[in-house]
Amino acid sequence: MSLAASFEVKGWCPGALQPMPSGDGLLVRVRPWCGAFERDAVRALADIAERLGNGHVDLTRRANLQIRGVRERDVPELQRVLRQHGLLDRDPAIEAGRNVMVSPLAGLDPAERDVRPIARELVELLAADPALRGLSPKFGFLVDGGGAVSIAAERADVALVAANGSIAVARGGEWLGTTTPDKAARIAQALARGETPALGKIEALPRATSTRPLGPLACGAVGVAAPFGRLEAWQLRKLADMAESDIRLSPWRAVYFKGVVQEIGLIVDAGNPLLRIDACPGAPACASSSVDTRALAAAIAARRPTGTVHVSGCAKGCARSAPADLVLVGEGGRYGVVRNGTARDRAERTVDAAEAVALV
Repeated sequence: MSLAASFEVKGWCPGALQPMPSGDGLLVRVRPWCGAFERDAVRALADIAERLGNGHVDLTRRANLQIRGVRERDVPELQRVLRQHGLLDRDPAIEAGRNVMVSPLAGLDPAERDVRPIARELVELLAADPALRGLSPKFGFLVDGGGAVSIAAERADVALVAANGSIAVARGGEWLGTTTPDKAARIAQALARGETPALGKIEALPRATSTRPLGPLACGAVGVAAPFGRLEAWQLRKLADMAESDIRLSPWRAVYFKGVVQEIGLIVDAGNPLLRIDACPGAPACASSSVDTRALAAAIAARRPTGTVHVSGCAKGCARSAPADLVLVGEGGRYGVVRNGTARDRAERTVDAAEAVALV
């Protein structure tokens, strides 16, 4: 049985051990360890994308990286390189469960708690706990240091957020209580197991917002975003050259690092209209799509929309799960129009691409 045939399952999350067939070849998702890739690993990923894929690299809204267009015969070589750089899990179940987002400036911003030790312990606990092997691959954790670049409001099943010297704990978006940093990872593990651990009282709720600054930051780091989350292999390699140490991923398709930004076609202005538009790869990259989503998204960006826009190739809405002011959902080469909703909502009417641009 071929690799593609053996993975002919709908709705799973692609990984390095379980690539997913797409319209442009196999899709390989690589998860960073505790939110960061070392520079040598970034260069290796750029080489893989160029040599074994089609050169396209996507940043995901779960702070992962995806390599596109990989051929089935090249998967063993790709996995060999990932293993060499410590980026391959022991088995697919551990890989699928390692969904831990970490605040991008952990250890870089002195104004926030360095939560990387908590994240590392949590990753180890998840890998060692047989009871968690059955977790949905979409079950996710976040660990936030309470600093200037926060992921506290991002979607997560279990959240740990530093606040007032302790760690505030949430499950399913509901704040449950507080714990100490040394117990936080085990509390998250218990919540994932469906248990109800003892927690302290929350005196003041942590800031439940996501801040997304770009360009030079006060702590000496810089943030750059990729239009619609798409990087080319050469841009990824340039990022490794610009960075002084590791590169941090974020759930808003931007990366952060210590270094000096050069002009390589990425976004450093948080007011750029492209950042208000989410668009999946669309056709022909995705077999589920009948429309060129990113061509339409670029045309919409030129009109400088004031609200949020989601251009989705199909009703799955992979690029954005939260509601948007305007949603355009591909169907039979046209677009269903949804206002103040998601790609799964009922469309009020159907339009062609030119009419869709005129709606902005």
